[in-house]
Amino acid sequence: MQKIAVANLILIPETRTLTNHLGETIILRPLPYNVFMLLLDQKEQSVSRDHLFNECWEGVVVTDQALTNVISGLRRDLVQLAAEGIELKTVSKIGYLLTINDDFLVTEPQRKVSTFLVETDNLTKVEKLVLIHESIFGKSSRISRLITFCLLVAIGGLYWAQGQSSAPHFLMKEHYQHFNINNTDFYLLNKTKESMELDKIQLQLESMDLQECNAEIYIRLYESAYEDDVLSLRGYMLSKKSNRNGNYTLSQFSHQELPSVIVNAVMRAKVICD
Repeated sequence: MQKIAVANLILIPETRTLTNHLGETIILRPLPYNVFMLLLDQKEQSVSRDHLFNECWEGVVVTDQALTNVISGLRRDLVQLAAEGIELKTVSKIGYLLTINDDFLVTEPQRKVSTFLVETDNLTKVEKLVLIHESIFGKSSRISRLITFCLLVAIGGLYWAQGQSSAPHFLMKEHYQHFNINNTDFYLLNKTKESMELDKIQLQLESMDLQECNAEIYIRLYESAYEDDVLSLRGYMLSKKSNRNGNYTLSQFSHQELPSVIVNAVMRAKVICD
């Protein structure tokens, strides 16, 4: 099981668990865990709010308070675990910064060991208890196997259903504006205040020698909550010839740069386009 040293704490990604040297643990919920991991990956660097929203909320429009609540929760968790050498700072008008002092050493959690002494005169009683326990365990294990089988059937059904519909829930074509260039279908969802001329965007793309791509490309545009005339993009590409697909995220670009952004995204998705 992978363990990551974070100052005087230990992070176990598999279980989203933070542990201190006393063995006290906190299991992070998925959203706070994703935020913490993004800040950890870019430790000692400021991470913008837009980048956090794009990566952890997957472009979903949420209030600024949602991110503030997650950060406050993470700070409480660090205090509860008596974290030392790690600080989650607010960077004014930008976002957040995770600083870690590597001088703090991680020690493995203390383990409490209990010893049991059994006197010779009591061995008969212990053997009887073991026999009773094995009888009960035999019955409970059969029930456990039945429950496990039912869970496997349910999980298998879930994966089958996902396989039948691999596209994300937000791909509802009636909500998008559509245009086509060669074998590529573009679907654009504009959630910004500024209107967009679809014909103009199509002409610009055609003039930029866009490579052929046998795919459907869904693009959702959002405004930055902190800077005027700055956009964020969340894209999804779905191959027409295979089950290949991919996500694309970009923040901090302008309306005028959108055609170039699309061309670059298509160039990077050669595996999906083929």
